[in-house]
Amino acid sequence: MQYAQIGDVVFEVLAYKEHKEELEFPYARCETINPPSSLQFMGGKELRKISLSVRWHREWCNPEEEKKKLEEFAVKGEYAKFILAEKVIGDFVIEKVSFQIQQIDVFGKPVIIDADLELTEYIKKEMKKKKIVSKKAPMKKTKSTASSQPKYQVIQEQSKDKSISMPKIVKVS
Repeated sequence: MQYAQIGDVVFEVLAYKEHKEELEFPYARCETINPPSSLQFMGGKELRKISLSVRWHREWCNPEEEKKKLEEFAVKGEYAKFILAEKVIGDFVIEKVSFQIQQIDVFGKPVIIDADLELTEYIKKEMKKKKIVSKKAPMKKTKSTASSQPKYQVIQEQSKDKSISMPKIVKVS
């Protein structure tokens, strides 16, 4: 029985394990001096989250290959259609996956691997671009500030008895 699918990773099971869906709705909390604080509904809903637990057994698939396919898909960071019990739920990404090897054979190959996935709904949004128009007149180009700054030169100045020589900075016009 095909239980679920995301991208090209198909979860086939003999018995249903479990899945959990989570919906959140955005509220702003307004703290007040006197309790209780109040809430304001912000509208809409947050991205849907689905937790999915599956078990791969050597009797109906190769658990290592399935684990590898799932890891490769998750590392790509791409979204894909998530299908659950032959119903398309929507576009989702894998945010987290954990594996637990339940049993291995005498050769060290996994017999049973349990996987817990956390999927998050993916909604493609185009970023709005806004052109900024300045109301001020554009600045006029002026002479370089480097040419308008005074120039200085270091000269050696000797004391009156000519025994000591000291540097002196003078302005050059």
